[in-house]
Amino acid sequence: MNMIEFTQKKGNGFLSKFKIFKMRFFKENKQEKYDKERFYGAYIHDLRRYYEISQKDLAKMLHVSAPALSKMESGQQNMDYGTFRQCINYFNKVDPDYNFNEKISKLAEAEQLLEFCVQEFINLSYFDKTDRIKKYLDNQDNKNSIAYFHYKMIESFYEMFNGKGTMEQIRVILEINYFLSPDYLAVLYDLYGIIEDTKNIEITQYQIKLLQKSRALAQQSNQSDLLGLVEYHLAYRFNNCHNYYSALEIIEQAETNLQKSGSYRRLVTVQMNKANLYLKLKIYSRANLIYSNLLSRKDQIQNNLVETSLYDNIAWCLFIQEKDEQALAYAMQALSLGSTFPDIYIVLAFSNYRLHQFDLARQYATEFLEKNFEEERAVLIGLFMELMLAVLD
Repeated sequence: MNMIEFTQKKGNGFLSKFKIFKMRFFKENKQEKYDKERFYGAYIHDLRRYYEISQKDLAKMLHVSAPALSKMESGQQNMDYGTFRQCINYFNKVDPDYNFNEKISKLAEAEQLLEFCVQEFINLSYFDKTDRIKKYLDNQDNKNSIAYFHYKMIESFYEMFNGKGTMEQIRVILEINYFLSPDYLAVLYDLYGIIEDTKNIEITQYQIKLLQKSRALAQQSNQSDLLGLVEYHLAYRFNNCHNYYSALEIIEQAETNLQKSGSYRRLVTVQMNKANLYLKLKIYSRANLIYSNLLSRKDQIQNNLVETSLYDNIAWCLFIQEKDEQALAYAMQALSLGSTFPDIYIVLAFSNYRLHQFDLARQYATEFLEKNFEEERAVLIGLFMELMLAVLD
């Protein structure tokens, strides 16, 4: 098996192989993407914890002190290749099925898949493409390889794409200090700030700081699509804090960068949220204009979820303005496309009520109560529907 040497020892064949890799992947960057010498200790730290081996026991096997091993694992001291290999051989005895893949091609494969994840995220086109990511993650040969920390990033994308993922898993990756380039760090800090929603205002404010750091890094990377995505997420978090003017200011910059990069599907979502911000600020004419423009281009969306969200938002915008007949028309279109937005039933029930169409109001109020929406907000909407039915009876 070909192996890779991250440490720069003279007279070692592994180093020359790494230099070939470096020319291929780092030739456009003066700064390297990863801290190669950090890999050994950080990987062994995770492997040791996975197999529930104490630091003391592993240190004893290596004939080093526990404090020395602790420094290697934490990055205070580099672990050399010989020590790393001793650890790998030890874990192979602990688990005969365990094998570490040192083929350099694993890094290339992981980089390509990470690029795929980022682009699918930017373009909002990941919904039906997660099988490719899962296939990669299910292969332990990818996990136990020199692409281990890339694997952890890809795993975070997969969980986020499936509505899961936590800030903690991103924090752990960042604290290892393995990734060095602005591109990787911008993506990691973006994930850190957006992967988990919370109602805790202090956490949301912390997420804003993380996204501001991501934005600064994305500006260094000179990629307008990535920068636009981060700016959109920053606006999203400002909105969570009810700081609508800051959100509006930053979302306009996101719009510019996404237009520049041609990320049109994501741009639709950004513009919908821009209209929502105008709605919250009661600048209805601006909101109506944006929605009108989006409707004229809806054939370009080609995504059921995005199109449904468009109808949801237009219906709500018109409902707030008490344009009930128009609101109902768009709400019905959203419903026909499979809307899971619980507030759409407020439009369907209360707009009919305001139009004195009481049988329809009763029908949609009852229909809502028979559904099982997962959003916490659905509890409050349910109380509203019960009150409406009481009034109608």
